[in-house]
Amino acid sequence: MNNIYPWQQDQWSQLGQRLQAERLPHALLLSGPEGLGKLQFAQHIAASLMCQQRDQQAQACGTCKACQLLQAGSHPDMHTVYAEEEGKAIKVDQIRELSDVMSRKAQLGGYRVCIIHPADAMNHNAANALLKTLEEPGEQSMLILVSADPGRLTATIRSRCQQLLFHTPEPQQSIKWLKEQGVKDNLELLLSLSGMAPLQALRFANDDRLQAHSDFLQQFLELKTGIQNPMQMAAKWYKQHPEHCLQWMMHWVMDLIRLKSGASSHVLSNKAEQQRLQAMAKQLDLINLFTFLDKLQVGVRQMSTQVNVQLLMEDLFISWIKTR
Repeated sequence: MNNIYPWQQDQWSQLGQRLQAERLPHALLLSGPEGLGKLQFAQHIAASLMCQQRDQQAQACGTCKACQLLQAGSHPDMHTVYAEEEGKAIKVDQIRELSDVMSRKAQLGGYRVCIIHPADAMNHNAANALLKTLEEPGEQSMLILVSADPGRLTATIRSRCQQLLFHTPEPQQSIKWLKEQGVKDNLELLLSLSGMAPLQALRFANDDRLQAHSDFLQQFLELKTGIQNPMQMAAKWYKQHPEHCLQWMMHWVMDLIRLKSGASSHVLSNKAEQQRLQAMAKQLDLINLFTFLDKLQVGVRQMSTQVNVQLLMEDLFISWIKTR
């Protein structure tokens, strides 16, 4: 069965006690940054609810009929609702189908569980359709909403769920866990790039993210010297995780602002680049850096709209060249 990550122990302790006492709410909202394993936690809850012989810590046994069906993905009372395509909305028909399923009796006589992930991907009609199920959940049913951006959910949905918050762990705990997963190098940089989320950091360690970060940062700095052309650079990078490029620019500019404001070097996101950062910080005006940071933040928000990403990046690169 799914394991509980070290940084989820407190949340599981709270929930496990309520599960054993049969005092669970009918709907949970698991919220917190990406990369903390909220979906895996939801699946762990489902396994424990459905297990026919869970232990005293409310952990699923992994061997009973219900556990075996769940592991095989064929438990008739376990339901999941995902966006049909990554980045797309969860549609009203998906929620109506869920509501119909959740209104029936459990086929194996226990809990009926549904996980909605990411819950904030529900469009307006889907969110409205979910309200009826939240208001009339039926016996032994559990809805688990998973979201990294619960503010996008309507207040009526949030108010009908018990919220369980997940926070990024202390760096020492994340570093220890990453080492246990076999990651040995660039641990602080990986965590910085991932927003201090250990699962995200592990994914970055296993792809070419560090090399891409290094290449992008070098070219971003070369914009200032005229080595790179902003239009050509935008044409290249908008095809390669542009949302990460904007985050990397933000990290760099925030480090410059920290140094200009007298912060110590240990708070830098790009600690290995301290020398270059200090040299650049002396040449740039603090107010102008804040202005460019504001523009970057607007750009990040626009990434979730129908914006022309290549033109957005061109504009940001040209603004960076003009920042003095």
